[in-house]
Amino acid sequence: MNLRLLVLLVCLAGNVLLAKAVLRHGSSHPRAENSTPTTATAPDPLPTDHSPAGTPGVVDTPAVREFQWSQIYAPDFAIYIEQLRGFGTPEPKVREIIFGAIESMYRPKRGALRPPVKKVDDTKFWAHRNFFRSGQQPTKEQQAQLRALQKEEKDLLKSLFGPDIQEQMLKDSGGINRMEKQYGFIPKELREQVRDIDQQMNEEKQGIYAANDGYMDQYGQEDLRKVEKKYHDELAKILAPEQLLEWDLRHSDGANQLKNDLSAFDPNEDEFRALFKYKQALADLDPPHDPDDETSPTAEQRKVLQDKQKALDAELAQTVGTNRVSEYKLEQDYGYRNLIESGAPKASVFALEDMKKQAQDAADKIRKDQSLTSDQRDAALAAIRAETQTGINGLLTEKQVKQYVNQGGWWLNNLAPAPKPQ
Repeated sequence: MNLRLLVLLVCLAGNVLLAKAVLRHGSSHPRAENSTPTTATAPDPLPTDHSPAGTPGVVDTPAVREFQWSQIYAPDFAIYIEQLRGFGTPEPKVREIIFGAIESMYRPKRGALRPPVKKVDDTKFWAHRNFFRSGQQPTKEQQAQLRALQKEEKDLLKSLFGPDIQEQMLKDSGGINRMEKQYGFIPKELREQVRDIDQQMNEEKQGIYAANDGYMDQYGQEDLRKVEKKYHDELAKILAPEQLLEWDLRHSDGANQLKNDLSAFDPNEDEFRALFKYKQALADLDPPHDPDDETSPTAEQRKVLQDKQKALDAELAQTVGTNRVSEYKLEQDYGYRNLIESGAPKASVFALEDMKKQAQDAADKIRKDQSLTSDQRDAALAAIRAETQTGINGLLTEKQVKQYVNQGGWWLNNLAPAPKPQ
């Protein structure tokens, strides 16, 4: 703590509290009745210092000049807290001091378990730098030791300040309670257990990414799925089905991917839940296959899958409405989704889809018309393309037209080749 702040606290607390603190320095320092004993001790005290006489805004008295940190500091955290409180230190500042002291005690222990980061030659500005090769991954044993240290540190804080110390520290600093935000739907007594499972899963997944240098082929993806299933099964052992569903909706890779896919669709909560259920059911119908398994489904199996998918589509339409399902499926097209995200009105995108269907139907009729010569057919298809291109130009800005042609307008070239520049 800054000495000037301590001195200011002395002045605010008054001579009575100052005398009390000085008397405590010579006493046996009895523990407060509500303090939980702990064998952990505080780090070495700060160097002794004195506030210089004449400091602006500070009352210069013999008692102030004689103050030393040792009058408050104690190697036992419980006594340290008691003496800070007895000195008149505000409770948020007490928590801040002890929190910092404990963190400084555990920091070197954590550092000793983390593999060193590989040094990068900054003079080679042209060299490619792979994030996953910047340092070695901790071993499973080291990861377990790091988790044990983390738990030990949390347990020590709880023994000193109570079970809600982390939440209180966040309130002190005005920070966001991420535990509440991420795990608020889970009963408090299960949150740390769930977070530990989540942490272990992320550590294993990070190891897979590191082993693949960040490039995930079909084998790496299969490894990730196995890890996710393994820890999902662990969560299923401690969470009720409805709690597990809420977890999946917020944290699963499937939910995160769905959020990305629905960026243009902008669903409400009910629609998101219905689409998540729909995507899960589709995944269950056709689960990922072993990359080395080249077995193909039979015609009968494909028919069964198609019938089940139709039933799922009908259920989704009944839940969210036919129009919204059509919009959802349209916006799964990469080109259309990018148009909407770039600011194109949805009405223009829907009109573009209708224009596409009309142009493709007209082109099919021309291709099937046996009365046309090859030159006549090519001319008719070129006319359809030109008319369609004019329609697209009227729906979108010049920049959006170029974007769409590059990202989703492949079907225009299927109508007819693009005209050569004049």
